[in-house]
Amino acid sequence: MDEQIGSRDPHEEPRPPAQPLRPVPPGSNPAASPRKKGPGPKTPQGKARVSRNAMRFGIHSPAPLIPGERPEDRQAHDAGVLASVECPTYIDTLLTERVASAAWSLKRVARYEETEFTRVNNGSPVFLLPPGTELDKIVKYEAHLSRQFYQALHELEARQKQRRGEATPLARLDVHGVSEP
Repeated sequence: MDEQIGSRDPHEEPRPPAQPLRPVPPGSNPAASPRKKGPGPKTPQGKARVSRNAMRFGIHSPAPLIPGERPEDRQAHDAGVLASVECPTYIDTLLTERVASAAWSLKRVARYEETEFTRVNNGSPVFLLPPGTELDKIVKYEAHLSRQFYQALHELEARQKQRRGEATPLARLDVHGVSEP
């Protein structure tokens, strides 16, 4: 007779529950987290300093500007991208903002890549590549931001074509170097 895997035999004697993998000291709550809080910053100055940890490259920064970027450059960038949209609706404006943000972050990645190559080759008579971990970061961030940029751009283009009464594709295959007919 076939038995299902994991089902118990109804005629089998009950077994005691399995022992925990690690001993649990008496009086402790096994459901509570075994880790204690890390030291972390306690002063307002320390907390302010670690709040900028995501700005190491600027890619993960929630701030629209990181140190070294000028507000007027970002405003001109955003205005230029927004000016390229015809008859913007609210959704078009949101998509345009996503395009502008991804494009600005792609510029950050390009600056970071340039800085890394300059740092590694400073004073070297032969051309050197940055360490593999740095190159992996650059490629990963650039690919992620490019996908975000093109996804928002293609959605924006499709909405504009639809508004003009042109046919919009139901599916789109993005291949770099191949243009749409």
